[in-house]
Amino acid sequence: MRVHVRTLRRRGRLLNKDELVDNRPPYLGDLKVMESRDPELGRFVLRARLVESKAGTETEVLPGLHDAHLLFAGDNKMRLAGFERIDGADFAQTWSVELTAC
Repeated sequence: MRVHVRTLRRRGRLLNKDELVDNRPPYLGDLKVMESRDPELGRFVLRARLVESKAGTETEVLPGLHDAHLLFAGDNKMRLAGFERIDGADFAQTWSVELTAC
């Protein structure tokens, strides 16, 4: 599903109001959510990915959201929370997701 995503945290820290309205454009891509094995945790996790597909190849737009869970869904919007892995470290992350017109 084609969506716009705004990240609400940076390296685990919740962004303040000024940082959230700094006119950054949202990330655009296809949202994919599926269960997959996380070798570092040694278990299956629900993973959300924002990808761009070109010429049959998927490229991640954002780091994947591991142990993703749905906080809210309604009015063509949803909020997903979990953690992202950056340079081998795990950080809390929340995505504000809005469906786009195709």
